[in-house]
Amino acid sequence: MRQRLSNSKAIVPSAMKVAGMGSSIDIPLGHTNAAYVRSHFDAYEVNVTDSPRANEIMFCLAMTKGPRIHNRMGGLEAKDILGKDGLR
Repeated sequence: MRQRLSNSKAIVPSAMKVAGMGSSIDIPLGHTNAAYVRSHFDAYEVNVTDSPRANEIMFCLAMTKGPRIHNRMGGLEAKDILGKDGLR
């Protein structure tokens, strides 16, 4: 993933969940260069009805190409990113 996103500095948000077959998983999303950009705070819900089966692990990766539509979250905006520390 980092190879596809050139110059990515922010943390990769993640989540773990222990659940049975057919449970949904919420994958957190964020900006690739600044973790504090609120317009990119979001989540993607994944549900595979027959997964994971016994002795399986379900691995999901979600990526977007922009901020939330009609963002009204305030805070640091993408245009103001400094890109030095992965936070701002």
